[in-house]
Amino acid sequence: MDPIELQEDIGTLVDAWCDRRSLSALREILAGYPLSSPLTDSWGELLSALQGVRAFASDEITNQEADHLDQLITATSAIVSRTTPPA
Repeated sequence: MDPIELQEDIGTLVDAWCDRRSLSALREILAGYPLSSPLTDSWGELLSALQGVRAFASDEITNQEADHLDQLITATSAIVSRTTPPA
């Protein structure tokens, strides 16, 4: 997943959480989204925010969103560590 696609996918999740007023999920993701810069530090903050949603807002997200969130965490982690994520 390329960085642009990743950010678009996160935006889609954020829109869904806004519509449902999933405040815990929003509180966590807004700590790192949108990116404040294209540098690795911002991607690290985004990774922490995604992990925070998974850890602290799991009761507010659907099973499909949780699965997608895991994919986003893997892709973001690859960007932070500059590796290729598994297919």
